[in-house]
Amino acid sequence: MNKKFLSAILFGALMVSSTGTFVSCKDYDDDIDAINKELTDLKSKLSDLESKVNAGGAYVTKIESVDGGFKVSVSDGTSYNLTVASAAPGSKVVIDDKTGEISIDGKATGWFATTGEGEEAVDMTPYVKDGYWYFYDKAAKDFVKSEYKAAGDAYAVVKDGVVTLHMPDESGKMQSIVLPLTANALTAISLPAGLTIGNTVATDAADDAVEISSAKAAKLDWKGPKGAIEKDQFLVGQIGVADLVVSPKNYDLSAQKLTLVDSKGNVAPVKVIATPNTFNSVIVGSRAASENGNWNLTVEMTDEVTADNINKVFKGTGANADKEILYALCVNGIPYTAYDIAIKTKAPESSPVAAITFAADKLSYIDAEGTEVKGATNAIELPVGTTTLKYADAKLYDSYITFEGTYKAKAEKLGVKADGMTVTVPQAASGETLVATVHMVNIGGVETTTSNTITLKLAGASIDTPTEISATEYKVMPNADFTKVLPAILIDLGDALSKLDAATIEAVQKADQLSVVEAATQEGFIVASDDNVFTNTTLTKYYKANAQGKKGAEWNASNDGLESLRFIEIAVATNAGTNNVAEDAKPGKYTLNLVIKDGTTVGNEIAKIAMPVNVTVPAFDDLFAATDAWTEGVYGARIYPSTNDALISMSNAYTAKSGVDANYNKIAYAFDKINNDAVGTVGNAQQVTLNKKVVYKDKALANSELKATASYSILDAMTAYTGSGSDVTKLTAIKKAFTVESSKFTVKLQTIFDGGKIVFYKDNAVVTGTVGIDADGKIAGLTISGNKKQGLAINFLSADLAVNSTNVANSYPSDDANKLQGYAFGNSSAAAASGKQIKVTWSTGIPTVTVKEDASGLVFENSDSSSPTYETTLTATFEDATGIVYTSSIKVEKK
Repeated sequence: MNKKFLSAILFGALMVSSTGTFVSCKDYDDDIDAINKELTDLKSKLSDLESKVNAGGAYVTKIESVDGGFKVSVSDGTSYNLTVASAAPGSKVVIDDKTGEISIDGKATGWFATTGEGEEAVDMTPYVKDGYWYFYDKAAKDFVKSEYKAAGDAYAVVKDGVVTLHMPDESGKMQSIVLPLTANALTAISLPAGLTIGNTVATDAADDAVEISSAKAAKLDWKGPKGAIEKDQFLVGQIGVADLVVSPKNYDLSAQKLTLVDSKGNVAPVKVIATPNTFNSVIVGSRAASENGNWNLTVEMTDEVTADNINKVFKGTGANADKEILYALCVNGIPYTAYDIAIKTKAPESSPVAAITFAADKLSYIDAEGTEVKGATNAIELPVGTTTLKYADAKLYDSYITFEGTYKAKAEKLGVKADGMTVTVPQAASGETLVATVHMVNIGGVETTTSNTITLKLAGASIDTPTEISATEYKVMPNADFTKVLPAILIDLGDALSKLDAATIEAVQKADQLSVVEAATQEGFIVASDDNVFTNTTLTKYYKANAQGKKGAEWNASNDGLESLRFIEIAVATNAGTNNVAEDAKPGKYTLNLVIKDGTTVGNEIAKIAMPVNVTVPAFDDLFAATDAWTEGVYGARIYPSTNDALISMSNAYTAKSGVDANYNKIAYAFDKINNDAVGTVGNAQQVTLNKKVVYKDKALANSELKATASYSILDAMTAYTGSGSDVTKLTAIKKAFTVESSKFTVKLQTIFDGGKIVFYKDNAVVTGTVGIDADGKIAGLTISGNKKQGLAINFLSADLAVNSTNVANSYPSDDANKLQGYAFGNSSAAAASGKQIKVTWSTGIPTVTVKEDASGLVFENSDSSSPTYETTLTATFEDATGIVYTSSIKVEKK
């Protein structure tokens, strides 16, 4: 067979090089089968590639053709050869840099692979369909099916800033892997499932979204940003904002062409707008790109949407006329979400539309901490800087702010400016008050002209860069006294306040000019704040230093100068049920700020001290030491029975270190699964009930070594937080956050009767040779005379039990004197063992010789009178209550 393989370029709109390879074959299924056998290794390589892109933001820097496939180089310096090793060497393929025509082995084919930027303006990127390569034929002005198969082989297409790897899996089924070609190439968009965009936004349940309002307007000489309104002009009201997240985070979504496209390829008649969202909430500004990958998504109607079709254009037809069309969000023509985005509208409002009644609480903005601030009944506080306000009303078309009358002159004097709904407040205007007029027009072209003013309070000056002191180390340590587990946090300010200028020090005359504040965005600090402030009266106290430089008398603002303030104390816990612990508390590095303001009603910041606090926990090994139950780092645990269950105890694994007030009985243990099955259940008192189906097999241990970790919650005793009661879920999360864990260790299992055996003593020594059977057919049980041991015994953990019918009986003895280390023994006539019982049966290697107990030892009976003498092995078979079987033997002889 004349095999024809093709080596060609990595096709795409962004050409990597002018020559290259892809593996493709013509009608040779036997070769494809051979190639597919080598594909398993590709799976792990592709998985590694995807994880680097998704988790670490890596990207493809170079693609090179190699025999049988291609080499992908990644931004972290690694590279991957994605090849099918058994692919036969192919023909050389060249794409002309100027014309894009494909040549194979030096012969022009009439097929092209240009970028679509030439005179034809057609994207001629070859593709695979139904297992064959399709190439663009200029004469036919269309793609034509070639004779070359692609099934079972690897190829790549480079286009729109990404490379799509088409790779077969180990079963030969083609899969597509999309990787970015540059650091800012989009790899994924996360948008809420079932998103419905109306006047409000809802997910999963379209009925929860309020429809977009619209109307034909009356003529109005409107001075707002959107300009004058003509008679019967179609106006659309406010549209809701959705949140989305892009990967990688630095991808500039606003610079891309965004569309909503249905599954049939129809583009929705809307303009899709992406706005950076620092706080993943409401639109906050006009930065060029998001800093954290979070974006706001909204839409605007295009001119295609009219009063006649707004209630139809986003809905289906026929039987689906009452259902919204579902769209996918496309970036530069490529869908990045599922087809589950809906636009919810309703029929236009009837004219005239009543004017909007102004309500201050519908006016809001996002502050510097990302918190939504709503207007009070008659006022709204604006920070220094630029703030964009928003008025929430479904029928609002446009709005803007002005300063009228005397307030216009005052605003000009203060340098306060309004542009649309954006107000800019300079530092010099801090603490002033202005009355603003909010102009609004609704979708009917009706302006609000009454009761539409609001008082703006311009916030006091703030300090952006505080003075930072050394970090306070706060270690949460176990203690029987819970107030010592979470003592007050004591911050030493050192000389930070004494270094302030005299005017600042003199300005502080009252305690309420000082406050300890944390950033609104800070999460996890151990103490719960009240609106991010640690109040003086309940949590925070101020102290002077004593002669030794330690915490001294309480500081009094009326009598003591600011320079004498040295220590700040923040209360954490009074007891396990009364404390100020935050519900999201966890160890970490945090910063609190001592904010000092002047005495004005606004309160301008005149000094700010940044106070780092590092909340830490000890290591597990700082609290607990291993006991003598460990040997070379391995914990030995002997199984013990409970009825027929097999248990081990972890209670003697650790002990608290000297000087540490930690309760080792509160240590929790977790065991690794074996073949995805749990090896046991950890119960009270650190007992572990083993899963015998996993640990046992054929009456023996199948897995004698288990992997485990030990953990200890320092806040285990806590019963409440922030004084609000004990919510189980939140308390559990807090306790887990302050749990320390050991490194993984091995638990070596030892069966119940491991080491048990039968022994024969003579003159206090264990006979290692053959034991003689007396003339009367007996081996005497153990007796002790003059401190000398004589006879047959069961030996276990350095203790002996005489073998006789009293100690090894038809029913298990109940007296301790007839037990061995607490275990009772029954013979072959006894019931199956349960609890601390062990069943023992005797056997010899001679079928005619049987053994049974009598009052003085073991009796050997031989039914074959023709062989009165013999030498054999006496074997004791022990079975404990959990089902483990043990054997022990001695040589015996009958002369």
